[in-house]
Amino acid sequence: MMRPARTLLTGLALSTLFASAALASGEPDPGEASPAPAAVAEPVSGNSEAVSATDAAAAPVAETSNSAEQAEDTADPAGPSAASGQQTGSDVTARHDADEAGSSQTADVQPAASGAASEAEPDASIEPATAAASEPEKPVVEQDGSTVSTASTTTADPVAGEAAEEQPEQATAGQEPAAQASDSLAITDPGVDDQAEPEPEQASTPDAPTEPQSPASAEADPTNEAPETAPAAAAAQSGQPEQSSDTASAEQTIEVSQFEPELLRLISEAQDLSDAEREALTEFYKGRGDDFLWVADGTFTPRAEAAMAEIRRADDWGLEASAFELPDAVESSEPADVAAAELKLSLAVLKYAKHARGGRMDPRQLSNYIDREPPLLPPAEVLAGIAAADAADGYLRGLHPQHPQFEKLRQAWLDLRNGKLPAEDAEEDVTSKSRAKRKSRETNSAESKMRKLLYNMEQWRWMPEDLGQFYVWANIPEFTLRVVKDGKIVFTERLVVGKADTQTPIFSDEMETIVFHPFWGVPNSIKVKEILPGLIRGTNVLARNDLRIQYRGRDIDPWSVDWTRTDIRNFHVYQPPGGKNVLGVVKFLFPNKHAVYMHDTPTKNLFSASQRTFSHGCMRVRNPLKFAEVLLAYDKGWSEGRVLSLVRNGPRNNHVNVESKIPVHITYFTAWVDEDGKVRTWPDVYGHEKRIQMGLEGKAHLIAKTKEDLGAVQAEVVGRLAETRPTWSSPSYSSSRQPDWARRAFGH
Repeated sequence: MMRPARTLLTGLALSTLFASAALASGEPDPGEASPAPAAVAEPVSGNSEAVSATDAAAAPVAETSNSAEQAEDTADPAGPSAASGQQTGSDVTARHDADEAGSSQTADVQPAASGAASEAEPDASIEPATAAASEPEKPVVEQDGSTVSTASTTTADPVAGEAAEEQPEQATAGQEPAAQASDSLAITDPGVDDQAEPEPEQASTPDAPTEPQSPASAEADPTNEAPETAPAAAAAQSGQPEQSSDTASAEQTIEVSQFEPELLRLISEAQDLSDAEREALTEFYKGRGDDFLWVADGTFTPRAEAAMAEIRRADDWGLEASAFELPDAVESSEPADVAAAELKLSLAVLKYAKHARGGRMDPRQLSNYIDREPPLLPPAEVLAGIAAADAADGYLRGLHPQHPQFEKLRQAWLDLRNGKLPAEDAEEDVTSKSRAKRKSRETNSAESKMRKLLYNMEQWRWMPEDLGQFYVWANIPEFTLRVVKDGKIVFTERLVVGKADTQTPIFSDEMETIVFHPFWGVPNSIKVKEILPGLIRGTNVLARNDLRIQYRGRDIDPWSVDWTRTDIRNFHVYQPPGGKNVLGVVKFLFPNKHAVYMHDTPTKNLFSASQRTFSHGCMRVRNPLKFAEVLLAYDKGWSEGRVLSLVRNGPRNNHVNVESKIPVHITYFTAWVDEDGKVRTWPDVYGHEKRIQMGLEGKAHLIAKTKEDLGAVQAEVVGRLAETRPTWSSPSYSSSRQPDWARRAFGH
């Protein structure tokens, strides 16, 4: 390529100025990396003769802006090896400055160019002006010691070269005299960062290959020994990017975790774990590393020792300590042994929490009449709670029921277990023979009482944690209704409860409505078992009990229906308010799936019996109006007079909503400790204690449960009645008045 001589002269003049500025700049930047080869300007028309500085100064200023682009176009990839001659002091300074500028561009150099540069001779002679003309702009040294390139005029990267060629107009815009242009291109002082921050794409990236440093260059640049650049230099020589401190710290954390992987493996392979327990254990220990809850430095922590000591005392709480498998000791510091001990104790804690909250059995599996769900805690909540507790043993004790009656029963149970007898029995003077017989009776009596107390303690584990500030409590074996406010009994009354084959269910719900002068809707069980047989026999069972029957909302004549072919459950049988109404003047509704409620009754004489099991499941209250007064006084602030006014003057089937939703608890407690510490007991009228014993023994699945089934009953009822062959001798119901379906059924 032919160029005018004046172009070369202009470039040489600028090079002279660069060299002078380089000599005045002092020592090179100690943070620079290995130098890159400097580009050499190609002689014009093959003429390699030097041009004087005077001729260069006389060159036209208009050609100055093209010197950098021309120097780039003529860059020799072979580097300094293309020049020869004796090296002067200016040569050393120019090459040293070029090395500093080139070190910031090493990440952008392609491997081919890098290899060529590494083979170049380090002592090639270059005219000072020529070397300075091809020198790129001084890189900016960032605060962290890294070098960022701000110019790419001498890079061997084709992409960088294209970027430089696309900006000729920026170089020529606002042209200034040659002297001012030379000053603006002077090398920046390494100690002053007066240049704009480079764009991100101009910075070196760790992924780009780094040019290896030649031995000669390393000797020429004494700053390579700076301590702060040692990691970067090592990374550049190995061809690997420098690793950040955060990444190294994270890898170090993972490396020191030697127990967590083994523990997570044991959790995933553990048998007899529920999905909730496995998930809770995994989430609790995942990410904890070796910061275990129970084991530290190859031994149990004080928290672990306290937890195990409390679990060993499970018998004192009516549980069985033998049901919990505890680790004896951490056998070794091996990950498998440490993880096994940690997991075994965590499993024991979860099991203890389950048993303390009534989870030894599902009460609903014992009987269809027991509708209780123990208030179990989620496993994740147990692990988080005991980890955050100040004392592990205190946390475990707090899992048991906090009701005062539970603690009273427990203390009575402990007294019997320790052989403590009533005062009058201990003071009685008996002979040795009678003493032996009495001891046998006392032993059997004590064991029987202990079991009864234990059954009742277990039932308290099934109760809601909060009974309510104001609640209704009906205890079936005691046949007693109570209203409790702030822990004090404010109302007590007798109850009639369900028979053994129509038991009153055990559950909790909320009082929602009080109905004055109610209608009685006959339940399906009574329709099928009591009304249907009378209709088939042709008796006036409906009229005798002031009952009426409806179909699709309209009263019908019962004799117009063939009851041998009709399902009575599709009809509504009811009793309007009145003197014969079985619900009396008021009923109390707490809607539930068992369809039971409390109500008045016209048969007051039944309350005189000691065992009052007479109903079909609902509970009859001896003084229901007083009961209504207590509830409405609390809920609405009504007086006794207002309640009596509703009874005397109110409409029929008058519903009064209870706004506060008073809790109702129907229980089956056969033992109770009075305020003076005396234990009172009642008979097991429904046989639930035997079922609880089977549940504690793990035999609940062997209990034969009978669920009331009212389907397909007509044929059985008709067949049973046909065997009796009634004579229809009643004068009111002669054979001539028998409906056709009755005569067909009984062969008349």
